[in-house]
Amino acid sequence: MRGARRIKAYSLARQAMNSGEEFAEALRAASPAGAIRPPASEKMISQAEQRYGVRLPKDMTWFYRATNGMNWPTHRDNGWIRIWNLESWHRVRDAPSLNNEPIYHQLQDALLFADHGDSSWFYAGEFSPEPGDVRIHLVDGLRPAKLVARSFTSFVNATLTDAADIYPNEAG
Repeated sequence: MRGARRIKAYSLARQAMNSGEEFAEALRAASPAGAIRPPASEKMISQAEQRYGVRLPKDMTWFYRATNGMNWPTHRDNGWIRIWNLESWHRVRDAPSLNNEPIYHQLQDALLFADHGDSSWFYAGEFSPEPGDVRIHLVDGLRPAKLVARSFTSFVNATLTDAADIYPNEAG
């Protein structure tokens, strides 16, 4: 059964996902039952944007309209990543394990929005002043930040296919 989930998630990841429902369905197929949370309201999305002074990219907005993150991570062969609900987001500078790390000086305002497994490392969105642009970095407190995706869609696809890009570099 687990293999069937992976095939379905992988086939959805290979398609051009155009809606939050497609993101949620692909992540649901790649996750334990009950992992996908109910949708975030427009008010919740707007409040998160105002709280952090960012404009979410369209693909990220679509995702949160379909699901307000995940209760549990995807299966291990689908990245073992949990995308957080909007209320759990926080800045790198507010994370005790990361805020004093000089290697993350340039990312202090980036928003932590996902983790690997049980917080082995985190994923931080660096939102551009240009509306709707985000670069996603892996941060772990041990190594310099690693750019893992140039869009939320790319990040979800890399997760679903368990791409090497979503993991820390071996050397470092």
